[in-house]
Amino acid sequence: MVIKDQGFGRWRVQLSTLYGLVGIGGLMLLSGVHWIRDQSMALEPIGAYLVGVAPNFAAAIAICFVVLSIWASQRRHTTVESMRNRFLACAALSGFGLIGWELFQRTSRRLVFDLHDMLATLIGIGTAALIFFIVTPKTTERNDIEGQDAAR
Repeated sequence: MVIKDQGFGRWRVQLSTLYGLVGIGGLMLLSGVHWIRDQSMALEPIGAYLVGVAPNFAAAIAICFVVLSIWASQRRHTTVESMRNRFLACAALSGFGLIGWELFQRTSRRLVFDLHDMLATLIGIGTAALIFFIVTPKTTERNDIEGQDAAR
């Protein structure tokens, strides 16, 4: 259910739904890249590079927002500061998990370690932060955030 903001004529959705949609967008990007990889297309060098690092970029965004949406759905009464702290925790989880996986790959002969994947993860975390600050309310009033989440 959505409520209409009478002041600006914009539709608002629950923050948990909004974060979930961003997470789904990241998962769609990840799935799209894997689909392109499976097509055995001849790609230019820059295309091949982007298809190689895009999974880490997309996963960094998806993990942040999927975890954040779960948290936001459980904690409807919160402050902007608390949201920021939770986002930082989600970003750390995403970053450490993906970079840890890359470092783990150094211990295997079958897996491929790639420093560029680590860089793509960091860029993905930065992009997730940018998206977070765009979609999260700018207010510090608890009631304004609760009002945005009132659409149950």
